[in-house]
Amino acid sequence: MAVEHTKSTQVSNLDASPPVANTAGEGGPAVVKVEDGSASTTTTSSVDSTFQFVRVPSNCKVKLVYFESADMGSTGTMDVGVYYATDGLGGKPTSLLAANVIDRTFFASALDNSGQAFAKTDVTRESGTYTISKQVQPLWQALGLSSDPGGNFDICGTIATAAATSAALMGLTVFYTD
Repeated sequence: MAVEHTKSTQVSNLDASPPVANTAGEGGPAVVKVEDGSASTTTTSSVDSTFQFVRVPSNCKVKLVYFESADMGSTGTMDVGVYYATDGLGGKPTSLLAANVIDRTFFASALDNSGQAFAKTDVTRESGTYTISKQVQPLWQALGLSSDPGGNFDICGTIATAAATSAALMGLTVFYTD
């Protein structure tokens, strides 16, 4: 075992001679923006039902994602991921299609909403896909795309297992920088 003193890349940049400025949101100062969205399940919501919560720029750097819900019924799990936006830009359709999913479980996989209210909870890295190092990358890059498609992405919830047996209000809050 050894005592170690390690600098992050961002601190190493600042200690360099001459200092190297860190990019905003990638270790450098940035304004944090917040998007909130809510949607409701119904008594007939089934597996693969989607809920478009918020829309963010494809090049933003997502810092935090919070999910909350009222009682989702006796069963129900929810994925939280990223789809191409349905704004009609970039040749994408204006309705949410399975083909528009980039990564259905990018932030969270099978959040258990069974028979309980789900308090506002940080799900940013629940699935294990969105690692700490990806938080300083533009979202398109963190998703593994080869280039920025431009425009926007929708952050959506998708019912993963057994539909909700009662109507429930859900909410998503996303903190990001440009």
